[in-house]
Amino acid sequence: MLFKLLTLPISAPVSGFKFVLEQLQNVAEAELYDVDRIREQLLLLQLRLDEGDLTEEEYVEQEAEIIARLREARARQRAQVSGTDEPVTYVIEGHGRED
Repeated sequence: MLFKLLTLPISAPVSGFKFVLEQLQNVAEAELYDVDRIREQLLLLQLRLDEGDLTEEEYVEQEAEIIARLREARARQRAQVSGTDEPVTYVIEGHGRED
């Protein structure tokens, strides 16, 4: 008990800072893996392609990254529903369209 009281001036700010960092991480992950936001990014990507802001190759590359995030977000949602802590991570290699 005495040790806790003596180290309180150091441990309290460290604990508070750790709490803030954990909250920031939770918010960042929630935004990163928000399925609706990811779908919106796919739509915006399609619009950029349609408007000529992207080449087909750039589109395919960025689309693969976004779809990988979408799959990971859905896996995280399933993991949360089932109660497991480890979501499945998908890696997409050589994704491309054939004309």
